[in-house]
Amino acid sequence: MMWKNVEEAIAAIEKRRHHHSGLELFKKAMSELHDPQDQLQSIHVGGTNGKGSTVNYLRSILQKAGYKVGTFTSPYLISHHDRIRINDLSISDEKLLFYINETEPLWTKYELSMFEIDMLIASLYFRDEKVDVAIFEVGMGGRLDATNVLRKPLVSVITNIGMDHMMYLGDTYEKIAYEKAGIIKDGVDCISASDREDCLNVFEHETKRHHSHLIRIASIEHIYVDDHLHFEYQKQSYKLNTKALYQCLNAALAIETIHYLNEKKKFDIREDIIKDGLFHTNWAGRFEVMRAEPLIIIDGAHNLDGIQALVSSLQNYDNIHFVFSCLKDKEGEKMIKELMCISHDIVLCDFENERSDEAQRLAQPFSLKVIKDYREAIDDGMKKDGVLVICGSLYFISLARSYLSKKLNNK
Repeated sequence: MMWKNVEEAIAAIEKRRHHHSGLELFKKAMSELHDPQDQLQSIHVGGTNGKGSTVNYLRSILQKAGYKVGTFTSPYLISHHDRIRINDLSISDEKLLFYINETEPLWTKYELSMFEIDMLIASLYFRDEKVDVAIFEVGMGGRLDATNVLRKPLVSVITNIGMDHMMYLGDTYEKIAYEKAGIIKDGVDCISASDREDCLNVFEHETKRHHSHLIRIASIEHIYVDDHLHFEYQKQSYKLNTKALYQCLNAALAIETIHYLNEKKKFDIREDIIKDGLFHTNWAGRFEVMRAEPLIIIDGAHNLDGIQALVSSLQNYDNIHFVFSCLKDKEGEKMIKELMCISHDIVLCDFENERSDEAQRLAQPFSLKVIKDYREAIDDGMKKDGVLVICGSLYFISLARSYLSKKLNNK
């Protein structure tokens, strides 16, 4: 079928969200297209939280240094196009439609899922546009993820390990770490921000098995917040355009990765470029200030570790009100308990997603307020004095951000 309308074509892809061909079948699909991923210089980024932010910091630094940078990330926050970007510009309607029509015969032949189709299109697009480097964010896990068709990235990067997607990845840190470590390749070093010894032991074992090295980030020091977030890493001072404490770790991982690639003579990026690239990075939906006065923050903290990191970044704020919603395969009750450490003003809501957890069920043990419609919940939060924090599932944040943007811009 030849699509002429990009919205209809994207709808056809998104209907395949739950298809899953399996990595071996997907490799055959890529092979039929002459393995475009093998024709790219790539960086492979996995982990539980912070993948998207780390990708974006790397992209910004490399772009500031004059390189043409492709990024493949998920899920999208604004439109499907956002998953596939070059120099932070989303793929155009025309290009996306072209690659959809070019690859469509393979969808049924290899039972491709939405994520696999996107990975396939991204690889073709980056190859054809001759990017200097492509950064691929793992979707889920690593070992069986569609991005694991990358055979020889410049480096494998693993952010951290948290208890997420346990139905698919395992119910212990070691099991999840093993799945994440599946992106480690023969002779390709791995850089990690994880500080858990049980996870690091898994990474150490896997890098040795693949005749490569595990590199841990150094300690981050002298963290403080004024209008921006400041920290020291490897005796250099850095400033980020955010107040989210958890971004120190992601920025340090990006710094370590750039230093490594400089040492390996893959790039030649000066320290002032690294600092400039980090400061001029914005990542929508991560501790994003939607309005300064009264303050509204949205944050895609969608699992327990993410919520803990968010709560840590909110310690210096008073009179906080939360609007929260999550997916049913997450630890919703535990996340709510963490939010209650700094505020009991938590409104739970529902959003349009078959995987969303029911607000009424989540609220019951805590006697929390429920406003089913997320738009009404946000409106309710905006009437209050203090700080409104909208957080939870990235799918929820995408809808909330869109609604809030329209509401604020209409005023």
